[in-house]
Amino acid sequence: MYRDGKNPHGDGYPRGFSPFGEGDSYKKATKWMIGFDDYVNNGDCAVVADELDSYLDEKVIPRMEDFNILSWWKTNANRYPTLARIARDILAIPITTVASESVFNTSGRVIGQGLNEDPRFKVLKKEWFEGKDCLDIGCNSGIITIQIAQKFNCRSILGIDIDSNRVADAYWHLRKIVRTEHNEKRRANASRVEVIEKGDGLEKNVTAAQEEKKAISRNCSPAERNLFDIVSFKQENFVHGRDSPEKYYDAILCLSVTKWIHLNWGDDGLITLFMRIWKLLRPGGIFVLEPQPWVSYEKNRRVSETTATNFQNIKLYPKEFQEILLDKVSILFCSIGSAIGFRTVEDIGSGGLSSSKTGFNRPIFLFRK
Repeated sequence: MYRDGKNPHGDGYPRGFSPFGEGDSYKKATKWMIGFDDYVNNGDCAVVADELDSYLDEKVIPRMEDFNILSWWKTNANRYPTLARIARDILAIPITTVASESVFNTSGRVIGQGLNEDPRFKVLKKEWFEGKDCLDIGCNSGIITIQIAQKFNCRSILGIDIDSNRVADAYWHLRKIVRTEHNEKRRANASRVEVIEKGDGLEKNVTAAQEEKKAISRNCSPAERNLFDIVSFKQENFVHGRDSPEKYYDAILCLSVTKWIHLNWGDDGLITLFMRIWKLLRPGGIFVLEPQPWVSYEKNRRVSETTATNFQNIKLYPKEFQEILLDKVSILFCSIGSAIGFRTVEDIGSGGLSSSKTGFNRPIFLFRK
């Protein structure tokens, strides 16, 4: 819609529209919008679950040369307040700032890969997650978090990220995936019913079709709710967060996150991360760690003054993480008064990801408590 209405000469406004005058095209757009307002106010619009669904269910507006996308969103801001704010930000093209994690970490945002094609899934086993309570630290846009719920049937999984925008993205992806799956199941079930009804014409087939229809209406909605019950997201600074005395996990993932915690909060922040993970894991639980190499630290140390300063003061290097987590070296100089002490560690990533794309060929370690 925006592409159709945008001026190809690059002034940022739809063709024929000027914000500084009221020419013929402006009057036409205004007249059209008044008519559209009447439709919005008097039309028989379907009631749907939320504004995103309502927007997606809208009829496509016919293409017209003088269409004013900015006025459309202004007029419909009361109907779609959240989407209107998004449209305002995008169409205005403001200067933006994002968290350093979002700039340099491509986890869950690899272009050209399908939802089930993240190479790290080659080394993850279903038995680690099936029927388990899981935690994904630094979930980014939530793709991997949702994939684990889908592929491995975990009992619950919580994705947390320090960036509230990434958490919003994660919930958007969750809704999109649930909606897509629901529509696919509905179409598949409808086709199956049609095949039954077009069988040999016997009464038993008609009865079977009726029963099938009843089963479809009963089962599709709970199936949709289940993924929402399993997957959740939360904005949180894990290093400074507080442990819930009643919540523990069987599996915790920390993929491509340690560098950013290390650069932003130093050695103490890194040890705090490991200690919290240790405390939150149930006995026998697993910790999946994908640490970035030191060369990656060097590339990103100047992201901010804080990261540059912490980089100079780091004493714990990624090659030592295994020994720290296995309690083979002293960590008292980090002012942490207790040990961690996982029982075993296994490198599950070096071989399985040797042919993966750049950024996903680093080692992945599996620690057991």
